Amino acid sequence: MSESPLPPYRSGMATGAGILLAAGAIVALADVIQTGGGTPALIALWALLTLPLAVGTGLVLGAGNATWGAGWVRGGFRRLRDEPELDRAVSAMLIAAAVVAAVLIVGIGKLAVGLVGNVERKAVGGLLLGVVVVVLVPALALGALPVFRASRWITGALLRVEPVWSAARKLGLSLTVVLVVGAVALVSAAGAFVVLRKLDYQALNLGSLVAPAMVPVVAVVLALVVYGPLAELRERIPARGAIVGGAVVVALAFPLLALRSPSPETQIAVTERSYIGARAIKLLRGFFDGDGDGHSAFFGGPDCDDANPEVHPDHPEIPGNGIDDNCTGGDGKVPTATKPDAQGDASSTAAQVPASALRGGKNLLVIFVDTLRYDRLGVSGYQRDGKSLTPRIDAFARDSVVFTKAFAQAPNTPRSVPSFLASRYPSQVAFDSLKKSYPKVLDDNELLFEVLKPAGFTTIGMSSHFYFCDRTRYPDTCKDVVSSMNTNVTQGADLWDNAGAKSIKDSNKDIAGPRILEKSIAKLEELAKGDQKFAMMVHLFEPHSTYMVHDGFPITERGTASLEQKYDYEIAVTDAQVGQLLDTLDRLGIAKDTTVVLLSDHGEAFGVHTFAGQRMFFHGQTLYRELIHVPLLFRVPGVEGRVVDDVVQMIDVSPTIAQLFGLAPPTSWIGRSLVPALEGKALDPRPAFSELLPEPKWDHAAKSMVSADGTRHVFYRISDARWEIYDLVNDPDEKKNIVDSDPDAEALKRQLIEWMEGPLTLGGGAP
Repeated sequence: MSESPLPPYRSGMATGAGILLAAGAIVALADVIQTGGGTPALIALWALLTLPLAVGTGLVLGAGNATWGAGWVRGGFRRLRDEPELDRAVSAMLIAAAVVAAVLIVGIGKLAVGLVGNVERKAVGGLLLGVVVVVLVPALALGALPVFRASRWITGALLRVEPVWSAARKLGLSLTVVLVVGAVALVSAAGAFVVLRKLDYQALNLGSLVAPAMVPVVAVVLALVVYGPLAELRERIPARGAIVGGAVVVALAFPLLALRSPSPETQIAVTERSYIGARAIKLLRGFFDGDGDGHSAFFGGPDCDDANPEVHPDHPEIPGNGIDDNCTGGDGKVPTATKPDAQGDASSTAAQVPASALRGGKNLLVIFVDTLRYDRLGVSGYQRDGKSLTPRIDAFARDSVVFTKAFAQAPNTPRSVPSFLASRYPSQVAFDSLKKSYPKVLDDNELLFEVLKPAGFTTIGMSSHFYFCDRTRYPDTCKDVVSSMNTNVTQGADLWDNAGAKSIKDSNKDIAGPRILEKSIAKLEELAKGDQKFAMMVHLFEPHSTYMVHDGFPITERGTASLEQKYDYEIAVTDAQVGQLLDTLDRLGIAKDTTVVLLSDHGEAFGVHTFAGQRMFFHGQTLYRELIHVPLLFRVPGVEGRVVDDVVQMIDVSPTIAQLFGLAPPTSWIGRSLVPALEGKALDPRPAFSELLPEPKWDHAAKSMVSADGTRHVFYRISDARWEIYDLVNDPDEKKNIVDSDPDAEALKRQLIEWMEGPLTLGGGAP
């Protein structure tokens, strides 16, 4: 026996809430299936997402029923179908609203670039933008009247195509419905075309955006079904209102139980594989931050004491106080090492540099190729289309000392370049702020050119990129670059030619290599003619995304494979540019007296790993091997080519160059000289450390260590309190985390922690 009919208001509430909750359950089930774990927690998250929609929809339908009676939605559609004049007016209003909204969106977008795009004046720009929008909205509202009149003419013309609308009305359709459905279909088709044909849809991580939007879509489909073909079955369900009420109560209570004390497996499933898990958990952690220190213990979060604002992952460890200040698993040991003072002491790098008769000749050329992975070089064994991408670099390698296990200290340019120029870990470099995407390197640092210039070198930088803008020294350059860009990495340069630098947006689609080569070759010719002693750094940008397509390199792949193919071909183009620079040294007769260093600042990722719920493409967001394993080659006059398999760091580059030219490194430099390896001697085994520092666009932190023997990579994901260890010998792509099976896991973790709490904090190098 069915229940007695519900009052109109309660009926609308039950209908709206019931359909939305059912839709949320269907989408949650799909997420559970693709995630493959964490079922209770995922259902709880989807319940939190769906419940406000369900209650809101129920309130709207209930209010509509109370005002216009049950069935007012279907009645409204019937009225539009049966009253062409009303249908025409509603359609015209929708068209006018769409036009005005489009103008508003485009206008705000354009204004935002100018008013908020300046990173130094975001607050002021945002305030001005708000004022403009407040003025713009009523102005557009007044301007909507002529648009509405034009739309009335258009809809009237459409309705005069009588055969079409007669057929539409027989199907129960109105002009309004047809226009809305057509617009949605058109926008969807255009979006699909852009995503599938113009963008790499795998790299966009669209699931986290599309999945929540599927809830209302599924709800509409359910409504059409249960109020259409299954209407009689729906009427036979007893106590429908009570069932919906019970579902609402469960949706409210279930998250309180299912999101408490998750297992590590559940955390990984939810935050790494779910469509919504990473964003939802991050939002909830912000809400459940008990001590307001910016970190939370919710759902296995990294805060080990959410009642004490002085305890969190970003807090410096205070050794010996009995408190785990930085949540690494215990109180830090009181260190025995001391930070070198301005005069240097027994622990300073300068005191550790061994004597050597090896010299680097007269000149120095550093070829800095942005975003180049070591494993893409031919000397690493990599091939595409049956051949090496880098024949010129391969030939250069035969005459060079090749470090096969060189690791960058950061996964992006703004952190890595200052690190290797100042021979300090990224968090030890003196910046104006570590919270900026492009922080300014302060004059307190001692960069490579500042050491070479007093020794008589003419120091020169050659680039064409926004990162190297210097408006103080070169006010006529970088006209298209936002005025706040002043990274100040040109310190010590007699000349840093950055002509042609473009805006951040345009730079990513720039083919800068040809103009950089032209001016670099011209400068080398000038220096050789004047017999000047020089140190030059040439920055080649091509392998950096967005990858450009070059003549002679047709792209035949799709999706992620096409990204890798484009990246590889950019490397092939850059290899030829490197060859032209080397040929110039030979042609000018200065190759025999010039040390040439080839290096990169970081690598590139292609979706192998997931971090914070997103597949990782490109760089700057993790510390996996593909981002920190980089080329490092030294061609030194009189030194035979050889391969060195010792683990080294990019902070070792500047001390090595200094010793090659007989210069004492500043006491602030913490890297070690690799000159012994250039001489064929064994290096003292040391690990390589790297840092992921938070910035506005990616608020995550991590540290990593490649063991001194190069066989293990320890990755501490601070933001989600997770440890990972990888076997670099048997698993170079780092697909299997062996933290629970490696017998040395605890010792490796402790080694990284001791570096974090000791040398890193004190300003030193390796333990």
